[in-house]
Amino acid sequence: MSTIKIGTLNTQNSKINRTGGITNEGIDNTKILAEHIEKTGYYFLGTQELTRVFSKNLLNHLKKYKLYGNYRYGSSKLVQSIGMLDSFNENNAIITNQKVLRTSTNLLPWFPSNPKDLFESLKHGSIMPRIITITEISDPKIGNIYALNTHLDYQLKSVQTRQLKRIYEIIEILIKNYPVVLTGDFNMETQIESQFDEFMIALDKLGLQRVEVNDKTNAEKFNNKTAIDHIFVPKSWTVENSGLIEDKELDTVTDHKGVFAEVKVR
Repeated sequence: MSTIKIGTLNTQNSKINRTGGITNEGIDNTKILAEHIEKTGYYFLGTQELTRVFSKNLLNHLKKYKLYGNYRYGSSKLVQSIGMLDSFNENNAIITNQKVLRTSTNLLPWFPSNPKDLFESLKHGSIMPRIITITEISDPKIGNIYALNTHLDYQLKSVQTRQLKRIYEIIEILIKNYPVVLTGDFNMETQIESQFDEFMIALDKLGLQRVEVNDKTNAEKFNNKTAIDHIFVPKSWTVENSGLIEDKELDTVTDHKGVFAEVKVR
């Protein structure tokens, strides 16, 4: 048996981070995050809101880890040349020091399906593509694992429901081959959003359990009372330790609290 550490962290697409991660005081957020990853020794860390410039600078500081996954608008030179698109061209990168056999970035349902939802989405500025990153990790000690990482819509329940349905369909296929681990910022709390509870029940039937971390994970200014960032692991694995990622150095990087889980793989 092996014990591995998995994490999920929304790194916050702030003005500072999207322009390279250097604060007015000269603090380098990309270096802080890289040092946290190397020091913590994650098996993999699922991230949200990493932009192209931040990702590039982060890679310069990482020694043993690499980033996997494309961006919501792709990575073409045309997208990079359009300032507004490039600024919000986030990925759901999976950061790992393990051998990765293949990676794909899949588009989730994201466009409102009726005029009312379209109006609400435009009013709140929430209309944007949402993606899920899928990596197949090859580990001679514990076998192959699918690592999935995502960041869902924060405004429309109808869009969230469609996104959860698509993720379930992906997992339903993948889990027939190898164990699946799912991480992400779901923008949903347990026991509050009924569609998320239904999603958890459905995953439970597939053999996945949610790691029980319920403390608030996003900034105090938001109305959420409990976690919106979640980790799901196979029910056959034993969760030995879990909680919020408590690293004060990350306070300049993000307004989220990450979630971690140390699990024994059988």
